[in-house]
Amino acid sequence: MSGFLRSGDEKIAITFASQEAHVLMNLTEQIIELLSEEDGGTHLSKEHTVDDLMRMVGISTNDAPPIDPVLLRLLPNAYKDVEKAAEFRRYTEHGLREKKRANAVLIREALLPQDEDWDNDSPLDVAHITCVIEGDDVMAWLSAMNDIRLALAVRLDIGGERDAKPQHEKYELMVESDPMKAVYAVYSWIGWLQESLLKLL
Repeated sequence: MSGFLRSGDEKIAITFASQEAHVLMNLTEQIIELLSEEDGGTHLSKEHTVDDLMRMVGISTNDAPPIDPVLLRLLPNAYKDVEKAAEFRRYTEHGLREKKRANAVLIREALLPQDEDWDNDSPLDVAHITCVIEGDDVMAWLSAMNDIRLALAVRLDIGGERDAKPQHEKYELMVESDPMKAVYAVYSWIGWLQESLLKLL
């Protein structure tokens, strides 16, 4: 594939092979599921609680950092001070989750076939899928791909830039049959996609 390209009308487009679309769609679905609220939707019953009302205005009743290491990377503490971090999380985490989920959903929907007869239970049996990106959707794509890459980095035990080089070298030297080699290949591919999109901005 050639990465993201500008079309004649200045829109940005990319064409994925079916297998590539499958991989990216699966990753976005995992991010969507991971960021979903454990308590389900926000529809109120007649006996709604204060917690329900707080969620409606974007305030979370939970101010503790996530236990899941991937979620913690996606939703890190904003401050080193525990009390400040908890207070900030209480007022911002719900909105941040919603935004990140929306970004991932945007990519997933862009990858879905436009055929009216197609439904979510059908396989992606087309050879190629072309996605056209306009306006603010560019930043949504970049943000969602960054979240995917962060999630994969946690699974690969790749930290910040300072300590990442030894880990990169370890995966590059792995035999092709090692399943973690494939995960690292996807991690690198997502990074390449990010770079190809950034170059067009």
